[in-house]
Amino acid sequence: MHAIRIHRPGDPSALIYEEVANPEPGPGEVRVRLRAAGVNHRDIWVRQGVFGDFPDPLIPGSDGAGEIDALGPGARDYAVGQKIVINPGLSCGRCVFCLSGQQNSCAYYHIVDGTYAEQIVLPVQNVVPMPSGLTFIEAASIGIPFVTAEDFLARAQAVTGQTIVVWGANGGLGLATIQLARIRGMRIFAVVRSNSYVDRLKQIGASDVIVWDGKTSLSSNIMNMTASKGADIVVDSLGEKSFMQSLEMVRHGGTIITVGATTGGKIQMELGPFFRRRLTMLGAYMGSSAILPRILPLFSRGTLLPVIDKTFSLSDAQAAHSHMESRGLFGKIILDI
Repeated sequence: MHAIRIHRPGDPSALIYEEVANPEPGPGEVRVRLRAAGVNHRDIWVRQGVFGDFPDPLIPGSDGAGEIDALGPGARDYAVGQKIVINPGLSCGRCVFCLSGQQNSCAYYHIVDGTYAEQIVLPVQNVVPMPSGLTFIEAASIGIPFVTAEDFLARAQAVTGQTIVVWGANGGLGLATIQLARIRGMRIFAVVRSNSYVDRLKQIGASDVIVWDGKTSLSSNIMNMTASKGADIVVDSLGEKSFMQSLEMVRHGGTIITVGATTGGKIQMELGPFFRRRLTMLGAYMGSSAILPRILPLFSRGTLLPVIDKTFSLSDAQAAHSHMESRGLFGKIILDI
């Protein structure tokens, strides 16, 4: 088969398209003939070596959709040729967290790597039937962003009538958050860097769109639009450049969700205002394995929409990463395999 492999950390040129041996499924595993793979910002961090050492070589990629083409011994409930979507969280399946449906709290929890390839082998519990009405490209865009957003909105107890600020609203995670907040009946403030996104964000469900120049403070805008109360929830995926503003714009007793650090991960703050204002900070990292099968039918019914920015061939993975790093996208980047 063909795959993209990384032999050493680096820029997009570290993504090497090459031929490798076909993987074989073991007990309780299935092999999937991938038809599409989603590109996430996590893939860039993997490529850069942000998470530390990785096997040489490593096939990156966590989201994908395709067809089962081989079953390992004991793999039940699926058949060769069945269309599936990858559920990208791996856990031990035996600890108290796994048994209570909180797989992403498992000590052994990690996210799948390996979807930038024509085939991947996975435990049978990590594939979900692909609903009708979706293409492979659309299905490959759903996993990480929608599972993550659904998990943190549930943990934050987001409900109808609350206000939520979404930084980086034009990316895959931002658009997933907006849609899941919309069906909860929330008022959504979407923060972006370009006027070109305004109309599309309102069509997706944003109540108000704020175009930020990357320098000025938005806190006063949010306070004005919330009658000086502040937002109930702020979803911060940028980190260094936005976190202190998130702290200023959230209401007393509100929640800041930190779900990324695309502008850097180091901040310096006084703890006093945090505890005096009774704030909650949630760290978000994927979600339980039950979320994806629960939300996939909402895409078939049109309640949720996959938003695709651009599609590249597998062999053009370098160009796909360069496009993501340009930060001019609206929605998900997909590799068509």
